[in-house]
Amino acid sequence: MIQRLAAAILLALTPVAVEAAECASVYGVWSTWEDEPFDSPEQSRQEIFNCGEAVCSRFVWEARPLDEKTGKPRLDANHPDESKRGRLVSEANILSKFEPVADDRGCITEIYGGEIYDPREGDIYGDSWLSYTIELDGDDTLRFPNGIGWTRYKN
Repeated sequence: MIQRLAAAILLALTPVAVEAAECASVYGVWSTWEDEPFDSPEQSRQEIFNCGEAVCSRFVWEARPLDEKTGKPRLDANHPDESKRGRLVSEANILSKFEPVADDRGCITEIYGGEIYDPREGDIYGDSWLSYTIELDGDDTLRFPNGIGWTRYKN
């Protein structure tokens, strides 16, 4: 009897696990572009992941990891926090402090709030009075409020 009950529970849970695995999600690796259309040179790849209870992104690849003047890895020289100016750009989180937002199926299809960091200019967008929503546009495009998109990286 217990074995039948365990088998029934396992069978009942299996379709849910399969459906959740097939959900399009903001999580994963995304290609960033200098400009759209997406056939322009790829700028970097960002992995979107859970960082504690928030959602962040980190560099996993850069087209130009070296400073053109020094030939050394690029430093985050423009960061508004002086203590972070000695770190590598590749160590910066472009997205941070975002909250995941699930659709009616439980799929994380957008992230809300948070901050967007631009290491080229050293600007941080988003704070307590200005929040951003970044959402999936189809399964393979992540759309930002300014219309810029990242595309899902497929190796």
